[in-house]
Amino acid sequence: MTDNDLKPGRRAEFGFQRATEAISALCMLAVFALFVIGIGMRYLANRPLAWIDEAVTLLSVWGTFWTAAFVLKWPEHIAFDVVFSNLRPGVQRWSLLVGSIGFVVLMGAALPGLVDYTLFLWRERTDAMQLRLDWVYSIFPIFFVVVLVRLAWSLRQLASPGWKDELARWTGHDPEAER
Repeated sequence: MTDNDLKPGRRAEFGFQRATEAISALCMLAVFALFVIGIGMRYLANRPLAWIDEAVTLLSVWGTFWTAAFVLKWPEHIAFDVVFSNLRPGVQRWSLLVGSIGFVVLMGAALPGLVDYTLFLWRERTDAMQLRLDWVYSIFPIFFVVVLVRLAWSLRQLASPGWKDELARWTGHDPEAER
């Protein structure tokens, strides 16, 4: 299937997905390249560069939270699902509804404080690169908002008549193959 075969809305969604995946990949590539350069400068040239250590740390944090928020599908997240995977689909649905509501409530309650503290950090800067900490930590509120939106959408889908399709997205199973 090519981009031209998709409806305009799906094409935009596909383009956004590709862009977020590319940003994640570039972030990991930058981490790797800077890590190798840092090792070379430290052990081969005997001239360690502090900014490289800081950049690797920042890119690792940003890359991890960016990827978790925008790229990974629900079944790709690390989960302890031994009990969940052995439940009947209807019980899985209800456990997802209850758990998602809990996460939305808790993350929604924590979000204002997280945003407030992140904005407060404008006064501080990183040691080596002198980046403002509100910019450095801005990935956390972004992550929270994206996860809240994704969970709210999932709740809507789980509460709808087509809940089996949403359950399949969570479990990684194809509902068409089971029909």
